[in-house]
Amino acid sequence: MIHKKKTEKPFEWDPPAPSTVYIKIKNIPYETFKTRLNQGLVTTELDQIRYRLERHIYCCRVCSKYINGYCIITNRRAEPGWICKSFVPREEFIYLDTMPDREDSAGFRYLSETGLKRDREEGEGEAGGPESRGVGDLYDEGVALYRQGRLRLALKAFDRVLEVNPLDFAALYHKGNSLLKLKRYEEALEIFERAAEIKPENAGLWTNMGLALKKLERFRDALEAFEKSISLNPVQKNAWESKDAVLALIRLCEEKLGESEKSLEINPGDPDVLFETGKLRLRLGEQEKAMQAFKKALEVKPENAEAWQLRGEILFKAGSEKEALHAFEKATRLGPDYPEAWYEKGKVFLKLGNLRAAENAFKIASDLWESKGHKTKAESARESIRRLGSGKA
Repeated sequence: MIHKKKTEKPFEWDPPAPSTVYIKIKNIPYETFKTRLNQGLVTTELDQIRYRLERHIYCCRVCSKYINGYCIITNRRAEPGWICKSFVPREEFIYLDTMPDREDSAGFRYLSETGLKRDREEGEGEAGGPESRGVGDLYDEGVALYRQGRLRLALKAFDRVLEVNPLDFAALYHKGNSLLKLKRYEEALEIFERAAEIKPENAGLWTNMGLALKKLERFRDALEAFEKSISLNPVQKNAWESKDAVLALIRLCEEKLGESEKSLEINPGDPDVLFETGKLRLRLGEQEKAMQAFKKALEVKPENAEAWQLRGEILFKAGSEKEALHAFEKATRLGPDYPEAWYEKGKVFLKLGNLRAAENAFKIASDLWESKGHKTKAESARESIRRLGSGKA
């Protein structure tokens, strides 16, 4: 019997082992890899490489051997979605947007912290003077404090950098991350938005902005931020996982919203259901529908201080400062020990130029939060007072 030799089939999906990719990226001998593996030093990176291979994020398209549609190893045309055992990622797809494994940062495992050292070096190269070197030292001190978990001291260092150069992207980025870890989410979001005006193409920035928005329960806005991040750099495990997490929260809100709407079909004037519907609409980014739900709820139950406060927030974001102030006035009269309403009231006074009233509202909010044990929120209010005093508000 004559056996015909099988014709070799062009590879489509024949990935290397994660360990092989790791060894090629690090350019180390196998024995060194085994030593690191036994010491537990490579587990996280191997997991991330495996994730990228399983998701087909690592493929010919991002391979260093894929040039103009051809694989220079096999010397033949390869489709961008294929992969073979010779795969080696291009340099820009090697480093991962992840943070070091630390017990105290488990809640921020999606936080992006890479790519800033190069940014600083480029910025200092442009400045070139003694002042620039001093700012660089301050920045390095801030980063060291940040990595040690001494976040409040790190913030002071980054603030000093920003006093010299308010457009220092890396200092803004790390300041935002510090605020995020301190759970001062609104302040973090404000800083990330400032950074995005300087360098909107930074993928990690949008990931972190999405995380701040998620913590603030602005789920639709968070989803947009994660999608923006992925569009800028699709090879980010943290951005993909964050997107999946926020999509699950959006689906949950939509399910609860459906239940609320069924309840309203039976009792259209139920103020509690209308109020919950408004909050769900807010989480889904449906400002106008949320406003209508709060309006209907307040028509039936005008003593709901939180409904007045949330209505005020929508009005304030829409640029209706005087109407927003009226809503916050109602909220603080109904709930004089309601710190959120006082804080939002302070923000409106600030926008209207009434600095003394703003300072007073922030002071009341700070004292109330402190008395309730919410030290992080009290710290945010005190920071607003400090900025007023320094003329930076």
